[in-house]
Amino acid sequence: MKTPIALALAGLLALAAPGAAQQASAQKPAPAAKPDASKTETKNEPAKAVTVASEGLPINVRLEITITDQRGDGPPIVKKVTKTVADRSSIRIRTGADVQTKLGFRPVVLNIDSLPSIIPTSPGSGTPSNKLRVDLTIEYRPVAGEADTEKSTTPTINESLRIILEDGKSMVISESADPVTDRKVKVEAKATILR
Repeated sequence: MKTPIALALAGLLALAAPGAAQQASAQKPAPAAKPDASKTETKNEPAKAVTVASEGLPINVRLEITITDQRGDGPPIVKKVTKTVADRSSIRIRTGADVQTKLGFRPVVLNIDSLPSIIPTSPGSGTPSNKLRVDLTIEYRPVAGEADTEKSTTPTINESLRIILEDGKSMVISESADPVTDRKVKVEAKATILR
């Protein structure tokens, strides 16, 4: 026959055992969950989006800039520049010369810098939409006219802007008037995605 002390100790141990088991299980780290294939793919998508955003889509873009220079009632002078470049690549065109006029040599300049970016159908997707974001800088200094107001200075158009163009559609992006003469200059831009 067991003594009352031994019975009391056995009872205490029986009560303490479940609590100790619970405490031990709480201290053990939970087993690592196996990676879910769908979650792994989701983690790779942002990296792909960054690559598409920084390098652009593997598609070329043709950009056409048309400058129409109108002086009074005379025939307009039209200058057209066409260039093709990969998506999200910069374009830099420099043209210039010194032209002999009645007043001596005058510099003429047509400089265009642009960066076309195809807008994807959704952020991070590699599917192009039909819209493009274009950063554009134009410097245009034509031959001075024969008017007295142009004898001492050559009018210059210098503009920098960001525009959204629709694939294959021409859009007037600026119309400016010379501050001294009746001269007006209109600039049109057209971007075509070469799929």
